[in-house]
Amino acid sequence: MVEKTSEAFIVTAIAAAPPLVAAGPPGWVVLGVLVAATAIVSAAEIMKADEDADDIFADDEPTGIQSCPEESCSDKMSPAEGKDKFRELPKNPDDLLEDGYEEITHPGTPEHIRKFRNPKTGDEVEFHKGRPNKSAWKGKDHWHRINPNKTGNRDRYLDKNGNPIPRGSDASHIEPSR
Repeated sequence: MVEKTSEAFIVTAIAAAPPLVAAGPPGWVVLGVLVAATAIVSAAEIMKADEDADDIFADDEPTGIQSCPEESCSDKMSPAEGKDKFRELPKNPDDLLEDGYEEITHPGTPEHIRKFRNPKTGDEVEFHKGRPNKSAWKGKDHWHRINPNKTGNRDRYLDKNGNPIPRGSDASHIEPSR
């Protein structure tokens, strides 16, 4: 909902436009300033509403995925995979194609990232090729498993045991294991 302040600017701009346009170049300048001020006030109100929405609809809402201690996760099933257990992720991403995954990398995705999805299970993963002269995870081959029940960046990925974790967390990076 637009607040009263921006409504007042909009009404003023509409009412003042014809005389300002008729006044020639000086009026055009004043009209331009009025329109710019209206846009700035409206943008500020939209940003405030966005912040309020972040507070009201926080990303830390519970998800349908239960946490699982590492030692008891050998039978852990992904909600996206139904009855299939999590598969180990290969060193060579092309090996997933032999396991029934389809490559779904979109044009425009950086060259070092490839995306795959298993149409039978819904399991979705991203392979990030390590880049030379980069440190930490950017320099190492790794995977990310997408959380099918994500509500935002705070639970965007699943760790190697199927627990929801935030984007950018160390546990969101899964090393190839086969």
